[in-house]
This record gives sequence, C-alpha cells and structure tokens, in this order.
Amino acid sequence: MRKIFLQIGASRDGQNPYSAVAKREGYFTVLAETADVVDHLSLPFDLILRLDRPEQPWEVMQAYLAAGLLEPPRVVVAGFDACNASAGRVRAMLASPTAGHDFVPLDKYAQRMALKKACARFPQPEFRFFASPLSILAARDALLYPCVIKPVDGGGGRGIWLLQRASQLDQVIARLMETVNDGGRRFSGFIVECWLPGDEYSLQGIVHNGRALALTCCQKVIEQHSDGDGGISFYEAGHVAVAAHALPAPFASLMAFCCETFAYHQGAFHIDFIVVDGVPHFLEMGFRLSGMGVVNLVQEATGINWAELAFSVEAGLRLPPLRFTHEMRAVGQLRLRQPAQLLRAQRWIEQHQCGSLLPRSAPNNDLTRHAAMLSTFHLTAAARDDVLAVFQQIIQAHPVIRRRNLLCAE
Repeated sequence: MRKIFLQIGASRDGQNPYSAVAKREGYFTVLAETADVVDHLSLPFDLILRLDRPEQPWEVMQAYLAAGLLEPPRVVVAGFDACNASAGRVRAMLASPTAGHDFVPLDKYAQRMALKKACARFPQPEFRFFASPLSILAARDALLYPCVIKPVDGGGGRGIWLLQRASQLDQVIARLMETVNDGGRRFSGFIVECWLPGDEYSLQGIVHNGRALALTCCQKVIEQHSDGDGGISFYEAGHVAVAAHALPAPFASLMAFCCETFAYHQGAFHIDFIVVDGVPHFLEMGFRLSGMGVVNLVQEATGINWAELAFSVEAGLRLPPLRFTHEMRAVGQLRLRQPAQLLRAQRWIEQHQCGSLLPRSAPNNDLTRHAAMLSTFHLTAAARDDVLAVFQQIIQAHPVIRRRNLLCAE
C-alpha cells in the first residue's frame, strides 16, 4: 500500500516545504486547492485535486475518493490559514488511526474565549464578538477607542483595521462589507479588541506528545496604510528571527498555557503576541507552519528544518533530538512594496556591503499579502536590534508610516 500525503490549500508565500519532505520520504503527494490558485502557481505535487471550496472537508473528501485514492492519507496538513479547520476534520475522517491526532483548530474568537475561561486574568486585549460588519456599526457608541477590528477566520491581514475614533467607523464598515475571505467567502464573524501599544512577536515551534518546543522567536515589523479617510489597515512586512533555546520565561509560559488550554498535543504552531510593559499579551495562535517565508528564517536561525520536524510528528514518527546551531545570530527579512523602500534598501546594501535582495517569488493570486511586493530584503546580524534598526530605516521610506507602535497581528 502506497503512502499518501494530503495537503489542503497551497502555501500563499509560494513555498510548500511539506511536499519536499514527503517526496524525500517516499510519499505520493496530493494537493486539494481551487482552480484559480492552481492556475497561478507552479506546484510540486504528484496529483492536484481541483475543487471549489477546500475549506469544506466533505468536498475535499469527495474529491479525494473520486480521484481513485482508496488508501487513507497517512499525513494530512493545511498549507494556508483558511484550510486549517478543514485539514483537522479531514484528518479525522480519512486518515488512519495511527496517523496522529484528530485536533480541529479553533478560530480567533474561540481561542480568546477558551483562554478567558481557563484564566480570566490571562493577558490579552479586551474583546467582543460581532456576527457581521453591520452589527459592529450598531454598537458604535459602546466600543472603546482606539480599537482593532479583525475577522475571526481571516488570514494575510485581510479585513484588519485600526479605528482611533468613532467617526472612522462608517468608512471602515463600508470597506469590510466589500472585503471577502479567501475563495470569495464571507467572514464568519469579527472580533473588536482594544488596541495595545507595544512590540509584536511570534513564536515558531512544534508540539510532540503534548510537550511544546519553541524553535525561534521573531519580532515583527508592521507596516500601516491609511485609506485617506482616517482608517488604518496593517501589513506584516517583516520578521527578525533568533533561536529560542533561551526563551524568556514569560514567553515560554504563554506557549505552554496556550497549547494546554487548546488541547493541542501534536503538530507545528506559531503564536502571535504583543509585549506591553514587559508582559506578553496573546493575540492568536496558528496551528500550522508559518507563511511569508518564515520557514526559511527558522532554518537559518537554528539549523533545524521546521517542516521536517512537523512532518515526522504528523506521521507518528519519533521526534529527533533538537540540535540548535552554535552560531548565535539574528536573521531577518523585510518585504518591500514601495519603490522608495526598494531604492533605500539597495543603497544601504551598497554602502554597507552586506545583506541581499531576493527576487519576488510570491503567487499572483494572493492580492492582499503578496501582489504589490517588489522584493525581499534579507539581512543577518549578531543581534536582533541591529536588524530591526536597519529595517526601520528602510520602511520609513514610505510617508504613510508614522507611528512605529501601531501594531496588530495578522
């Protein structure tokens, strides 16, 4: 019986690191994805199942069986945020009992409620749930400003807005009414949360048999854009990664508490949080490999192949010992979307004779996150602050950027 690897949704950063690992291990690789995504990407899979809604597990299951795949997949993963829950449910329906856990990922609101129920004082922004943009509009006078609106099941920064005052709400709601989720779907709900000033981070790691292990800690660079009417949207422009073998105790506690509360016992994860006065405040958790090329940063900073580790765990194999590289360094990447930013990066590289510009390699279909990207500035230094200082110089080339601490997770 052949070994089958099923990935639901292609990675939107143009990389599919699981596929390379699966092929090396002798798996027949299968991707379930929409036709419009497939037509714009070069995808390294043996078989591609074209379907309308990969986020619907029954549709994936029907396409899988209709393709004559009678063997259950040994490994099932999601390649994109919108397919996370689908992968969890398909894993439970199709995968063999030995293939791993049957965890179904929680959306952003369910995560917040689970943490609040487990510990009412757990640090996170104050939040409220709304079923639709119009219901947010009706609560105009009850909201606390400044606040952030974010979809509970969105990805790529799509539909996230900062409101500094109530007068901006009408314009932002009008924009939300026009915004759709991946695949043209409507969002299933929204969180409105208090804005917190601070520095934003994310942890990348793996859970094996209930034990959470951090590989890297990234500090984020957030770019903000005004729509001309006062509304501010966000773009996650950069990450600076360092190995997490000496993770600060508050960060480690946050990681362990999240995995325990969400009953996430096996697989890759990333956790976004914002540090305010030294205290990490939870924003959201992703139950998959990070996108935006972060998988590469993890390997450069640690010497560890994150996708390989996660694949081994999903396949029910023994987790190999983690051996971090002995070279202590910070590795960063900054995605350049403005010609002025690109020019400033080129001049910085010429002046300092270090760093590099990577060509644009993102898919054309993912407009929110990738389409306007001109290049990626890659830089390595001895310390994280050294890389961040350079990135701040580059990103300040665009006049929209006014306040560094206006931060919000994707």
